[in-house]
Amino acid sequence: MGTLHISKEYLALIKRFPLRPIRDEEILDLASNLFSELVMKAENRTPDESDYLSILGKLIREYEDAHKAMPPHMTPQRALESLMEDNGLSQSELARQLEAPQSVISEFLAGKRGLSKTLVLKLADYFRVSPELFLSAHTKQ
Repeated sequence: MGTLHISKEYLALIKRFPLRPIRDEEILDLASNLFSELVMKAENRTPDESDYLSILGKLIREYEDAHKAMPPHMTPQRALESLMEDNGLSQSELARQLEAPQSVISEFLAGKRGLSKTLVLKLADYFRVSPELFLSAHTKQ
């Protein structure tokens, strides 16, 4: 059985916010702030930070699913718009980077269509976020 290597960065994140179920709004706020901080790092995020971010996102979503309706500004479309803004990308630049038709990106952002699994995975890999960020009840296939 191999040894699991845990980086100093990952341990620092665990010490700052242990990955445990979120049980109240105060803890949710702390988790959300750290989540936002890691999302903003985008290209400078280490693989360990991306792994941590993925699990933290699942814990936040689990709490929100159990305790409140998802606010309209947190739709998959809004998440993609925000990531594009944060990274200074236009629809055409993103489509070029993902080797996808610009019309697909445009129609998704307009709420006219969902995304294929392949494109969801490409987006998640490109922005180094969880694929769940781009899924909703309407886009799951």
